[in-house]
Amino acid sequence: MKIDHQPLFPTPLFEITGLEIDNEKLAKDIYDLQKKDEGVKGGYSNEGGWHSNVQIASEMDEIFKPLIDNLIKVLLELEFSPKIKQVDNLVLWANINSKGSYNTTHNHPGCDLSGVYYVKVPEGECGNINFIDPRPALNYGNCFIVQRYVGGDSIPRFPVEGTMYIFPSSLQHSVGTNETDEDRISISFNLNIR
Repeated sequence: MKIDHQPLFPTPLFEITGLEIDNEKLAKDIYDLQKKDEGVKGGYSNEGGWHSNVQIASEMDEIFKPLIDNLIKVLLELEFSPKIKQVDNLVLWANINSKGSYNTTHNHPGCDLSGVYYVKVPEGECGNINFIDPRPALNYGNCFIVQRYVGGDSIPRFPVEGTMYIFPSSLQHSVGTNETDEDRISISFNLNIR
């Protein structure tokens, strides 16, 4: 007998650590940005907290340059075939999630990759990012597959300061409630690749 395990339709999730970014300075700069940018109200997934206006690559505030420089390096090293040669339509926004704020389930249409970088992460239950299985048919009745083989219909990743996640923009995700008394600060981004 021969068993050849062939996982079909894998969904890439890249976790990047060890980036050279001064998170304390970046957090301070984001708080300063919040003072002059009233942010986006409604229409997005965030419930509570502050979501800056979207920053377009060509007009981006200087505070995001260290993150962008690191992100471009990372993207060119990702294990894609063919390799990424060019990044287009890069946009990002800062998030300050205070106590009680969270993000409902959503994805990021109109782009190829999305991601989040954690600038400041308080100790305690500050809100995991939860990735939802992109194969909805598995959630309709086949408990064996979902629970024993796949591991459930939602997989959490725990925020760690200085960690970046990159994933397909179509991948549904949510962020749990920040139950701490401190802010969680992150930067989210969308982009297209060639």
